[in-house]
Amino acid sequence: MSPFPSRSLALLAALSASVCITPALAAPVIVNGGFESGFTGWTRVDQLGGDGTFFIQSGTQSPVFLDTVPAPPEGSQAAMTDSNGPGAHVLYQDFVASAGPATLSFQLFLGNRAGLFGSPNTLDFSVAAINQQARVDILKASADPFSVAAADVLLTLFATTDATLDTSYHTISADITAVLAANDGQTLRLRFAETDNVFPFQLGVDDVRITGGTAVPEPGSFALAGLALLGLACSRRRA
Repeated sequence: MSPFPSRSLALLAALSASVCITPALAAPVIVNGGFESGFTGWTRVDQLGGDGTFFIQSGTQSPVFLDTVPAPPEGSQAAMTDSNGPGAHVLYQDFVASAGPATLSFQLFLGNRAGLFGSPNTLDFSVAAINQQARVDILKASADPFSVAAADVLLTLFATTDATLDTSYHTISADITAVLAANDGQTLRLRFAETDNVFPFQLGVDDVRITGGTAVPEPGSFALAGLALLGLACSRRRA
């Protein structure tokens, strides 16, 4: 005969269920990552003296120069830079880091009408060098929006090079687990930046999200587990 009565086995099963069936710890949240609510949740910053900004874009024309661009890949709207002259533009959103596995993904379009890239280590469009570049970074929230200093940039998710040329949206994903763990509970900044001083450059952004998380028991699960253990002990005592 089994040393555990049937009701003990039932209590043991309940205990296992209470521990194993647990909700996931939510990853940090990016608000309005599809830009269907305009720029709600986002902040736009443009370098003084320049032209253009990030606009809400729909359809297949750029917002200012009316160049042909791909339609937003998710929903009906995307964020896109455009201008009639040189400029440097930043779009960012702050979020609170929480430790646990997480992936940050977004869809990116590069419409560089200059036909060449130049990526000096600055987002200043007025430098005496070709500066046609785009980059995506996680920064300290205290950093200047245009900073590229190593002390401010925690992780670079994407950066153009001299060989980067593209005319369609592509999904870019990056594991941000280590950055979240190192900055657990801190406010971080996700930044999309574009600089141009040769010819128009449309940077399109859409479907920005953070996914992932770790399974952890809720306090209620621990309470249920305690009750199951207590019941199991009582059953064994009576057996």
